[in-house]
Amino acid sequence: MTTKHLVDPEILPMLDMFPGLDLTRESLPQMRALLKEMNAQMLAEVPEFPDIAVSEQHIPGPEGAPDVRVLVYLPKNVSSPVPALLWIHGGGYVIGDANQADPQIKTIVSTLGCAAVSVDYRLAPETPHPGPVEDCYAA
Repeated sequence: MTTKHLVDPEILPMLDMFPGLDLTRESLPQMRALLKEMNAQMLAEVPEFPDIAVSEQHIPGPEGAPDVRVLVYLPKNVSSPVPALLWIHGGGYVIGDANQADPQIKTIVSTLGCAAVSVDYRLAPETPHPGPVEDCYAA
């Protein structure tokens, strides 16, 4: 099934520059492994942010569900409460994890002096809807 006929013809040439993605239940493990490898390479090149403390925590999940892993980013140089950003990573609720936007989150926290929480929500199809969304609400 294709939806290209729904795309504005002016945008089609740009869309054609991106390779197709055949994401199926069978290809999902391979896609997750590839993304994890790409993220590991990217994270190895992230500069140090000595002004930020990052901790892994587990918060109560939705009723009857496991605790939700979150990464908490805090600026080290503040002693009073700061605004907070809730980061819900991309991936359509089927791929990705809380670590994947580490450089962006650290840059935001460092620049704005805010806190950030990145949610490691459970992924579909292993956890069907609304499980992943409810993990985000729990955070």
